[in-house]
Amino acid sequence: MKQMIARGAESVIYKIERWGLPFVLKWRQDKPYLLKEIDSQLRKLRTSRECKMLTISRALGVPTPAVYSVDLENYTILMDFITGVQFKKLAAQLSRTDLISNCHGFGKLIALLHEGNVVHGDPTTSNVIVDEKSRLWVVDFGLSEMNATIEMKGVDLHLIHRALETTHWDIQEDMLNATLEGYVDILKDAAEPIITRMSEIRERGRYH
Repeated sequence: MKQMIARGAESVIYKIERWGLPFVLKWRQDKPYLLKEIDSQLRKLRTSRECKMLTISRALGVPTPAVYSVDLENYTILMDFITGVQFKKLAAQLSRTDLISNCHGFGKLIALLHEGNVVHGDPTTSNVIVDEKSRLWVVDFGLSEMNATIEMKGVDLHLIHRALETTHWDIQEDMLNATLEGYVDILKDAAEPIITRMSEIRERGRYH
């Protein structure tokens, strides 16, 4: 059984069954506008990097799908299927208390990544799954990077801010405040220069 559950610019996500259990198979599709050799090299590199970053992020305390196998020749990663709902789809249905709690948790997970000098690269509510026990899982590490600078971490926070504005515009203020509170809870004083950089990056976007 193979069921497509998502398609993005970079990859296609399938739900498959093996050994009587559900898994996710992520396949990086080809880009016809690139030279075949360059396209293949990029797909292998990004597949390998994502596999590595998923494992590193789990080691930092961030719940991510466990990786079972990676096939660099076919550009695929086999990983856990997380049973749950995208935070993006759930947010508007939650009570204010539960919404704040989930955003607080989201901020903490991003802070754990940043504490380990990792950035997610696409930290939106689309890439957070809330499972049946209300546990948050972070997915899609295709754009994540190591050795993150304050600038890179500031960009991560800016992307969260921008995503909340566009996707959850009517509750964005509560969501952003709670996310940043969770972030500060983990990083303490170390959060200040990163949040300041987020604001600076936002200002740059307004005047360029």
